[in-house]
Amino acid sequence: MGHHASVSINRPHRAIEKPPTTRPLPRKPRSRALAGGRKTATLADSSDSTRERILTSAARLFAELGFENTSMSEIAKASGITAGAIYKHFESKGGLLLEVVKRAIQSIPLFLQGAEGAKDASALPRLAALYTEPELKLVRQLSIEVHSAATKDPKVERLLSRSDELSIQRIGESIAEGQRAGHFDPSLDADLTARLFSVFIMGLIHMETLLPDQVGDSAWRDFVESRVVALLGMR
Repeated sequence: MGHHASVSINRPHRAIEKPPTTRPLPRKPRSRALAGGRKTATLADSSDSTRERILTSAARLFAELGFENTSMSEIAKASGITAGAIYKHFESKGGLLLEVVKRAIQSIPLFLQGAEGAKDASALPRLAALYTEPELKLVRQLSIEVHSAATKDPKVERLLSRSDELSIQRIGESIAEGQRAGHFDPSLDADLTARLFSVFIMGLIHMETLLPDQVGDSAWRDFVESRVVALLGMR
């Protein structure tokens, strides 16, 4: 039987190239400062949200039940927090009431435009007129409550006194600025005029008691505005 010669084909030897090993890029360590900052921001947002709920609930309850008949426990329950937790945001019920009043007043579109920013006291007549409107009933009610509380609670009285003095100071500064600009009677005592304006506003917050039929009356509103114009000697 014949043998077939084996034919060997010599092929050049090639080393098998392994694909390069791909290693994941090392993760950059998370900045502790950044992580801490995010955590702090989250806690701050949560605190602001809780504070907002407290103020909203307190404003409603103070207006509906009155300051004396509203407990901190009721406000906490309405805010969705524990009674103890509310004191992390407000030292006392009186302090909370004063903050509620400030917040309510500052929601008025024309609130002391002359006292903050441009110091344009020409907004004061319109501000006074707004106090005659039905929409400001809550502000009037809460203002009465805080002044009533101040007669019984020394802490509230001190807080209210400081708040009133600061408000009068700002109004006085805005009037003085208007005098320098030639808009108001230059012979007026700016500080005394600011105090008289504040007393005028205090009278208007009692409209539900003194003049309930005048609330929302356009003739009364226009008259109030014109009297403040005269008070300031506007030109």
